[in-house]
Amino acid sequence: MNRPQSAPVFLGFPRNSPAGRSIAAGIEVPPDFPREWFELVDPADPEHVFSLDLTWLESYWECAFGTPECKGISQDLPEIGCCIHGAFLSDDDDRENLLRTVASMPARYWQLRPAGTAGFLSADAKGSTMPEAAAAEAIEPWLEWDELEGEDGELEPALKTKVVDGGCIFANRAGWATGVGCALHQWALDEGVDITAAKPEVCWQVPLNREDSWETRADGVEILRTVIGEYQRRTWGDGGEDFDWWCSGAPRCHTGARPVWQSQESELRALMGDAAYEALAEHCRRRAMLADAAHSAGVPAGELGGALARHPAGQEAD
Repeated sequence: MNRPQSAPVFLGFPRNSPAGRSIAAGIEVPPDFPREWFELVDPADPEHVFSLDLTWLESYWECAFGTPECKGISQDLPEIGCCIHGAFLSDDDDRENLLRTVASMPARYWQLRPAGTAGFLSADAKGSTMPEAAAAEAIEPWLEWDELEGEDGELEPALKTKVVDGGCIFANRAGWATGVGCALHQWALDEGVDITAAKPEVCWQVPLNREDSWETRADGVEILRTVIGEYQRRTWGDGGEDFDWWCSGAPRCHTGARPVWQSQESELRALMGDAAYEALAEHCRRRAMLADAAHSAGVPAGELGGALARHPAGQEAD
């Protein structure tokens, strides 16, 4: 008797890679599935267009860092979550922002605070008396030089947070009084400080991914297109498939109380601006009303087609 053959499952990564093994085991969902996109023109700038991944923004993903639900990208250091490599700083403003946070944050929040931090902050507050050449070489004791690929594809010097014992210097480990997790994040939550004002840009953006590109419209006008969506494994580049686990496709992280467009309002406003965010929010509110009406009428969500499409990790979490 011929047995029916099941449809092949496309993992999106080599089956023997950490990503492939995690997806095959059902810990994560495959990355390739239909997504809905919403395009809007920035109300504050007619030559700025946003392409927004509604499948991600309407998902109920929630960060599990610092909880047992976070498996970490390295199974050897699960308590560090995704803070393995340190955070590259995007520009001088990002560096200054981190300096202000460290200067404001009490030492009790920071397990791996370098011994020279107090002295550095004191000298910075008074103004450096070092010769100009020496001052140019001095960097904050929580930073180090590394290399990052520039726009031309060539490696160039870049500042990042130090890596200590296999993780970011700001990642508190087990046994610390304020608990496991990012010291900057813990302090910001306790003090009511906006995350976007407390952490390096790359840290508060994940798992939102923003990509900007210039393009020429058919009428010859150059416009800026900003794409905002899910910071998935592939967004990390080739190294993404080597993570033992990644949260954006993990059903265990799709159990939040609010959709991403609400839970990460602050981050989205920082990425989009207030006017564009309000346009997105209004669109999502109308879609939520449609979903509620369909549910009340007993209409199966599947009959509404793409209008109510959900992230498959959220479906698995049900």
